Amino acid sequence: MKRPIGVFDSGIGGITVLDSLIDVLPNEDFIYVGDTLNCPYGVKTPAEIEQLVTNVTKYLLSQNVKAIVIACNTATANSKHLKSITNIPIIGVIEPTARKALEVTKNNKITVLATQATVNSKAYYNLLTQNNAEVHQLGCPEFVELVESGEITSEKSYAVVDQVLESLKGKDFDTVILGCTHFKLLTNQVKNVFKSCEVVNSGMPTALELYSILQKENLLETSNTPGKVIINTTKDANKMKQIISSWFKKEYDGVYEIVI
Repeated sequence: MKRPIGVFDSGIGGITVLDSLIDVLPNEDFIYVGDTLNCPYGVKTPAEIEQLVTNVTKYLLSQNVKAIVIACNTATANSKHLKSITNIPIIGVIEPTARKALEVTKNNKITVLATQATVNSKAYYNLLTQNNAEVHQLGCPEFVELVESGEITSEKSYAVVDQVLESLKGKDFDTVILGCTHFKLLTNQVKNVFKSCEVVNSGMPTALELYSILQKENLLETSNTPGKVIINTTKDANKMKQIISSWFKKEYDGVYEIVI
């Protein structure tokens, strides 16, 4: 079915999920929205986040999307109300990512690194503990700031990540969930601290979930033509294009500034 798939995040982090979506579904069209004007979501109240999620969702629905991927953990944790807005498939990142972590852990001890809003929602905590996992959670708002400012390979990024994760050093968990899509861009820094841990991010688990749902709903694109990818932002298209240019290598039509 030749209708686009909507994908959104509070900023550029969700493009790490978009990258995996294109890998799994290369013939689909995607419309991405990074709500950079309102980034970060993770320091806002649940009511504020819900309203922002509603605004972006309504924009994507106006673009005739056939499904929406919430490529943001904080937004996913505050998105239950969307069922009253639309009946198209909406796929969040939390459940697929939690399931992946439960698959790979060997000692059932899992740490979740996320925004404070995601930590407070207990979305990961509840899913994981229901499956008998022992869970540590840590809010890492500094990580979002690093990524949005383009600090993803610098010495500063390694120093900040090391400092923020200090309280978790020496604990015996074997799996780390990057519970914010921005954090995938700091995977090397996290692995530098937790050298023996499995690090799980949201991209591929969410992409496989989307594929499964589209197939079940008979919504998969059947042509063999590469899909069209449009990236939108609510603030400073040039800055977004510059920051993602070093790591997002998929073809896309451009970065555009939109008003929602």
